[in-house]
Amino acid sequence: MKNIFLKTSCLLILLLSTFSCSVDRDDETSILGTWTETAPVAGRTTLVFGADNRLTRIDGDGNSEVYIYRIEDRTLYLSLASGTEGTSEIFLEQINTNKLKTGNLYPSIPEAEPVFLIFERY
Repeated sequence: MKNIFLKTSCLLILLLSTFSCSVDRDDETSILGTWTETAPVAGRTTLVFGADNRLTRIDGDGNSEVYIYRIEDRTLYLSLASGTEGTSEIFLEQINTNKLKTGNLYPSIPEAEPVFLIFERY
């Protein structure tokens, strides 16, 4: 009788701890939406994170480029949706639900100081 009670208690504790530690799905979807660059050049770039891991980058002149993206740790991996070979790796940090910090999306001199872009979602 004691043995059954002990096994049942252990199983119950195991089940409770498994289901109480759930994955936060909000973190996976919180990047979706339209983000506008606020620094260093306000309004220069708009990023639209959409469904199916599609990212549209729109510059200040209205030119756009569509990418397939994935995020791992603090890295944003971008591949052109058109199928052109090559990927880009860019630093990405979501500061809060409405603010992102990325590495430079524009070509620069490799030896130059790192440039970070700040995006906000309104």
